[in-house]
Amino acid sequence: MSALRRVVRAFPSLLRVGLAEMVAYRAEVIVWILTSTLPLVMLAVWDRVAQDGAVQGFGQGDFARYFAVALVVRQLTGTWVVWELNQQIRTGSLSAALLKPTHPLAWFAAESLATMPIRAVVLIPLIAVIALWRPEMGVGFEPANAPAFVLSVLLAFGVHFLVQTIFGCLAFWLDQSLGLFNVWFAVWALFSGYIAPIALMPDGLRAAVEWLPFRALLGIPVEIGAGLATGPAVWSGLLVQLSWLASCAVLAAFVWRRGVLRYGAVGA
Repeated sequence: MSALRRVVRAFPSLLRVGLAEMVAYRAEVIVWILTSTLPLVMLAVWDRVAQDGAVQGFGQGDFARYFAVALVVRQLTGTWVVWELNQQIRTGSLSAALLKPTHPLAWFAAESLATMPIRAVVLIPLIAVIALWRPEMGVGFEPANAPAFVLSVLLAFGVHFLVQTIFGCLAFWLDQSLGLFNVWFAVWALFSGYIAPIALMPDGLRAAVEWLPFRALLGIPVEIGAGLATGPAVWSGLLVQLSWLASCAVLAAFVWRRGVLRYGAVGA
């Protein structure tokens, strides 16, 4: 508990330092943000598919709304802790971080959250252009779902961060774990709703995907934000996210403790 209180007290300072670093390296951050704009590509693809008529209930405006929200969720939940951990473990620079009074993962979290203002600056004109192109995209938005959407995005960020932490900690045993994470990312892109709405999947596959972790990372907040989930579906989606957040937290804590013991044992 004392360690948690120390992190809570230090977190505002970590955010300020993280924001200063992001401003200093803003060009690099903007480039990273622009590499996560696949929803814009998929919007162009699905918009063309739907030009002759709706696809399983999705018209051009529906696809515009869906992928606009997907772009927002992807940007607001992105983190790079897996790359940071791989580099620090491989080079031995994690040793200095472990000597600091705050947990190294607290700094990684603050660094990720500090990029939000820059991400917002990039997102606003992109969403504005989509809205001008497809003004009908605003028809399905549910303002009453806004609080649930914000909560869902926060939960998705937490699950993303923990999943990357788990893969990053595998570098304690491997030379680097980015290859494994890239495999995870490819599967995630297929089954999270990043490439196509989960609602368009075959019934049997969709029933399985709805309970896999990939949907908790992107599909659920997008469905809430795009108005595809309402009423009980919103709360069941949040419950699925909470379940995966708790599961990933337990696993991340386990691999971190075991990994740090191994890291210290070899004298890194």
